[in-house]
Amino acid sequence: MKFIGLREYSMKVQRQASSLRHQVQDALRNEIISGRFKPGDRLVEQQLYTALDVSRTSLREALRQLEAEGLVEQVPHRGAYVASVDANDAVQIYDVRGALEVLAVRNFVRHASDEDVRELAEVFDEFVEQSHTATLDGAALLDIKRRFYHVLLDIEQSRVVGGMLEQLNNRVSLLRALSLGREGRMPHTLAELQEIVRNIQLRDEGGACAAALLHVENASKNVLQMLAVDAGHSVQ
Repeated sequence: MKFIGLREYSMKVQRQASSLRHQVQDALRNEIISGRFKPGDRLVEQQLYTALDVSRTSLREALRQLEAEGLVEQVPHRGAYVASVDANDAVQIYDVRGALEVLAVRNFVRHASDEDVRELAEVFDEFVEQSHTATLDGAALLDIKRRFYHVLLDIEQSRVVGGMLEQLNNRVSLLRALSLGREGRMPHTLAELQEIVRNIQLRDEGGACAAALLHVENASKNVLQMLAVDAGHSVQ
């Protein structure tokens, strides 16, 4: 397990916007799902509450909430760690994600307005443009991809599907950071998303659903390969 050091940038929260506890949760959650804090990393309380400029109590409340969300694990006598995801978990997560995303795409094709479709295409175009920016980090790309799915799910007919995907999203984000971060994966991701958008624009339900399922299946294969490599390194 790796040890987390202080960040090179400020993690201090702004107290006036909302409750301090929620801000601390959001700050740590973003660090984890963006991939800056990686599965297995130790979260050292003293360093974190110093970097965040909050009390130990506020930090511990935030860590308890993140533990409930499946992002943090508390190890007795050792402290808090970013939750790890093994291959068995990954297979189940992507199986559920695939089924839900196919439903979401089906609903979007059937019920989205032309303006909804244009907005989805615009977010995808932004994703393509930003993916070619050398200075853009993985966290920013993940943020754009979350916006893509927000548009996809932001129709009345997908409220239940969206709620279920939101519950799964934290665990998916841990794996998505691995998938997008793999060298050579980005061109495939762009091509797969482009196929989803193209079929949605054509209102081709079957084609869009098949493209969505293929995207999830390929992401799953990619993540499982990376987990296998990580497991191999850990036993060497």
